[in-house]
Formats: sequence, C-alpha cells, structure tokens
Amino acid sequence: MNKRPSLEWIIIIFILSISSIAYLSNEFIFKNAAKKQLEVAQTNWLKQGISHYRITINYSSPNKCQQEVEIKNEAVVTIKKNTCTNIPPLTITEMFKEIELLATGKECGPNGCACDGTIGVDATYDAQFGYPRRVAIKLQPEKRWLHFNSLSDIYPGRNCTLVGYLNRRIIVRDFTPLDNKTFKQ
Repeated sequence: MNKRPSLEWIIIIFILSISSIAYLSNEFIFKNAAKKQLEVAQTNWLKQGISHYRITINYSSPNKCQQEVEIKNEAVVTIKKNTCTNIPPLTITEMFKEIELLATGKECGPNGCACDGTIGVDATYDAQFGYPRRVAIKLQPEKRWLHFNSLSDIYPGRNCTLVGYLNRRIIVRDFTPLDNKTFKQ
C-alpha cells in the first residue's frame, strides 16, 4: 500500500530534477551566447576604427523621442535633433558599456532582486560595423527565485513595494561614418 505514494514522489522528484537541469543549462547557454555576441560586436566596432560618425537613435520606451547627433572622438560635437528631454545623447561606446553592465545580471530592479528580479538586456548588433542596433532593457521577474537570500525574502508579511520600473527600448535608426564631414544644415 505504501509503494504507490513513494513511486509518485520519485516521479515528482525526477521531473523536478530534469526540469531544473534543463532550465539551468539553457540559462548558461543563452547567457554565454549573449556575452559572446557582445564581445564579437565590440571587437568588430573597435576594428572599424570609426571615431567620427552621425547617429540617429529612437527611444520607444519610456518616452517616444529621437536624437540625431554627430560624435567625434567619443564626444557629442553637434546635435541636429533632440526631442528627448531627459535623456542625454549616447555614444556607441557608452551603449556598449551599458549593455555590458546589464548583461552580467547583477543589477536589480528598484524593489530588489527578490521582488523584481534582475534588470536584463537584449541586444542585436549591426553585422557590418558592430554597433548596437536594438537594445531592450527590462526587468526579468522570472529570475527572482535566484535571489532569495533568506526566508525573510519570501515571508508572507514582507511585501514588495509598488515602486515601478520603466523598460527602455533603443533603436539605432541611422548610422553614418563621417570622414571630416559635418551635418548639412
């Protein structure tokens, strides 16, 4: 009579073990793939040796706005268009630094990792020049379980606050390397 319940528990433990192994192996594979993509893109960008360029960036979240700027030697030299009131113009190098920082998965949401999960980044890169074409920065609540430090993190009396986080989406709409050219006004 007791064989049936122990067989059920063995099956449950087996399924949970296989699921955990599958999840963790996928997690490490995807994380390493994203890190490798970033490294390849950065190498490609540095190999180009582009120090003077024009870039148009669209921000679709949290605010829809656009920046069209000229960058020379990692400094903004001309702003042709800027409808973004609270976002300073980014250089390609600054975009890479932000992606690299968030790709580690160590930055937490405003309520902490146990409540929000980490802040993650998904990026795609230009095949020719290597610069980031699309960047999506968002909370990863599915990773909350990795950050329970103690029972107090999951204790029912300890609620997460309602501090929000606005995801960000950045799209490089246009990129033009410049050789001693400036904007045509």
